[in-house]
Amino acid sequence: MIKRIGLIALVSLLSCGQALADGHNLLMACKMIGQKIPTDDYSAFESGLCIGLVQGVRQTLVAYADLLPKEQRICVSPAVNNKDSVRIVVNYLEAHPNQLYLPETTLAIQAHREAFFCK
Repeated sequence: MIKRIGLIALVSLLSCGQALADGHNLLMACKMIGQKIPTDDYSAFESGLCIGLVQGVRQTLVAYADLLPKEQRICVSPAVNNKDSVRIVVNYLEAHPNQLYLPETTLAIQAHREAFFCK
C-alpha cells in the first residue's frame, strides 16, 4: 500500500509544471548532449534537465515495475546508461514528431516502453 501511494505521489510530481515542458523542449535539450560541451549556462541547464528527466523516468519504471501492469513494464539491462537512454528518447521523439506537443515525461516513458518492451 505504501509503495502504491509513493508511486501515485511520484507520478503526480513528475507531471507538475508541464505547461512549457513538452516534447519540443525535450528534443532540443537532449540533442545538445554529445554534440559539444555546453558553452553557456542555458545549454548546460537544459542538458542537465534532459539527463535528469531521462534517468528519473528510467529508474522509476524499473523501481516500480512490480506495481505496473505487465504491458506497461520495461525490461532494461543494468548496462544501459544515461547516454543510451537519452539516445533512445531522441530517436523516439524524431520518429514521432506528431507527439511533440505531449508532456516530456509522458514521451520519455513511451520511448522507454517501446525500446525496452518486456517479451
